[in-house]
Amino acid sequence: MPCRKVTIERVEEKRQEMIKLAASYGLTSLLTVQASQELDTLLNALASKRESDYFSLQKAYRYF
Repeated sequence: MPCRKVTIERVEEKRQEMIKLAASYGLTSLLTVQASQELDTLLNALASKRESDYFSLQKAYRYF
């Protein structure tokens, strides 16, 4: 997967792709499982980014 900025829109695109693959090939097909794993990776990256942003803001406002 190329290194692109993780956004909610990108997560939603991957989710829609996974749903279409599951409808076409089934839940246990290799394509569906790979899309699911990619979605998990995006969701983890987004959660990590949000956590990092939160703690950065918390640290910045600590001095006020």
